Amino acid sequence: MAFLGKKLINDPNDVVTEFIEGLVETYPGLQYLDGFPEVKVVLRADVSSATYDKVAVISGGGSGHEPAHAGFVGEGMLTAAICGDVFASPPIDSILAGIRAVTGPMGCLLIVKNYTGDRLNFGLAAEQAKSEGYKVEMVIVGDDCALPPPRGIAGRRGLAGTILVHKVAGAAAACGLSLGEVSAEAQRASELVGTMGVALSVCTLPGQVTSDRLGPGKIELGLGIVRNLLNVLLYSMDVNPWVR
Repeated sequence: MAFLGKKLINDPNDVVTEFIEGLVETYPGLQYLDGFPEVKVVLRADVSSATYDKVAVISGGGSGHEPAHAGFVGEGMLTAAICGDVFASPPIDSILAGIRAVTGPMGCLLIVKNYTGDRLNFGLAAEQAKSEGYKVEMVIVGDDCALPPPRGIAGRRGLAGTILVHKVAGAAAACGLSLGEVSAEAQRASELVGTMGVALSVCTLPGQVTSDRLGPGKIELGLGIVRNLLNVLLYSMDVNPWVR
């Protein structure tokens, strides 16, 4: 039997836009770029590429498992977050716009979860930014313990452990470390963290029918990004703004 998932939304087509609008209205330390909602980039309101004198830390990915990623923007953590549509990688133009908006002379670090679309789009945006004269490094996070050690092309997925990499990189950048040093700290953290995804129910898309594949009395191990797991990690840290 299938059923519609219960969600407090207005229009399934506007869920990402309304999430970002609500976040920015609630927290004056955040803002979104001109071009919103086509360009879904959330950044610190006190940061400008013309004046920022520290390494910018940028991450992002598909929406639908908030507070990732826009909820992790703040001092000592992400400088900007690039938001894709629900479960879809953000487009190259949005990533490039985010890099341009917050990257000063110290450069920027892109923290990317190990999914094909994310790696492709962030990678292409990074190469374009480098051709424009920006200093850009990228760290790929693959912390999924449910999969065997990396083999072939894909390797392990990036999951909730990416939040800890955000935190380490953000702290290093806030201390004034160089781009190479911030990148090395993030890479080291990504190599040490591991995540096991656990779900009590199946994933749902806004406005779509929910499957009953995971029936009563069952859980599933080895899931992708799980919202509840993200929240568990957040409550163990002082992350602005969701846990205040």
